[in-house]
Amino acid sequence: MTNKLTRTVLAAYSGITIPMAAMGMPIAVYLPRFYSEGMGLSLLTVGTVFFIARIWDVVTDPIMGVMIDKFDSRWGRRKHWIALSIPILLLSVWMVFMPNPENVSGLYLMFWLILLYVGYTMLAISHQSWGVELSKSYDDRSRLFGWREIFVIGGMAVVLAIPAAMELSGHSEQATKVASMGWFCLILFPLLAIPTLLWVPDSHNKPGVTIPWQEAFKVLLANRLMWRLLIADLAAGFGIGVSGALYIFIATAYFELAEHASIALLFYFVTGFLAMPLWLKLAYAVGKDNAMKVALLYMTAINLALLPLAESGNVAVLWGFTILFGAGFGAPPTLIRSMMADISDEDELKTGQQRPGLFFALLTTTNKLGAAFAVGASFTILELAFNFVPGGDNDPVALQGLLVTYSVGTALGLFCAFLPLIAYPLNKSAHDEIRRQLDLPAQT
Repeated sequence: MTNKLTRTVLAAYSGITIPMAAMGMPIAVYLPRFYSEGMGLSLLTVGTVFFIARIWDVVTDPIMGVMIDKFDSRWGRRKHWIALSIPILLLSVWMVFMPNPENVSGLYLMFWLILLYVGYTMLAISHQSWGVELSKSYDDRSRLFGWREIFVIGGMAVVLAIPAAMELSGHSEQATKVASMGWFCLILFPLLAIPTLLWVPDSHNKPGVTIPWQEAFKVLLANRLMWRLLIADLAAGFGIGVSGALYIFIATAYFELAEHASIALLFYFVTGFLAMPLWLKLAYAVGKDNAMKVALLYMTAINLALLPLAESGNVAVLWGFTILFGAGFGAPPTLIRSMMADISDEDELKTGQQRPGLFFALLTTTNKLGAAFAVGASFTILELAFNFVPGGDNDPVALQGLLVTYSVGTALGLFCAFLPLIAYPLNKSAHDEIRRQLDLPAQT
């Protein structure tokens, strides 16, 4: 697994992220509005449910990470978990994306959303931690996770094309659009899991290596570098989460450009897709941490610039902001995952244990928590502080509150993600030395 990965393996590994992203994007962007405006639940209820469901992952993610590291199978360390996750995801996507309106309540949404997150956790942690073993070098990991993110953005763009095409053809019912995105996921999850399971090489646990649960959780307190990265991921997840939860409201309520909302959001992801090779080149040239800091400051500035420029009916501002902000979208998730893979190498050198599942479980947890805080906080602020009503008649104070919550909330999260990365020590030369020491037993 130490050789440079072929494009076939890269594509097979990355392909399953298309339905993963196609499922995750509507959860962040469409489902909060769908269950509040379309299904009649209050903003406070929807925000609370999404927050509780994400908080549940604080328990399940680390446990799942330890289990992935601990329990091997005849197929390897990852493949059986991915195979088990697919039926869980198919059932929960059906219930969340295509609910019977008569059955919808806060408890209904909470139950099926939690089950969906359990399946997603099983798949995402297995898949991301797999990348640690597939690629060992500093830059090749950026390439691997860059491919992964390109497929992620591609999945988001393709699934967004569905509601965009429906709006252009005059079919703008929320339930129909959400159901169409659900069907996209239901078809592609089993279809694209097959090449991942067949063509991507997996490994087995080292003989005699065990990872006691109590020892594994000591990582939470002992690894300061890991905590810096987790805090950055939490803050970035919050910023992107605010943007995702409120973008449709901004486009439809503040700009009053409902007919542009889905198609503009589609181009947001298309721009992110096209910009990814440039972020990878920057990472190769200046290091992952520096490229990450550039991306975070860039996106912070773009969101703050929206405050004085936004005005109702201004198509140019909505599209210009969306495209410019989208150009930075793919950089943080790509680089932060590649950086976490490097930290897992440092941990292996210090402890002699391989536990990338735990590290990526914690990373998945912080990202979900950031998104959960974003939905819960932004929806609560809009309802309690500004009396914003989804789909209703809102006064200028409520609309201005929507703009400030969106712009400042997004910018604040992204800037806070920048701070823990100042003077980040694990650069290419430091990682090369770690890999040299880890590879010494294989050379002697």
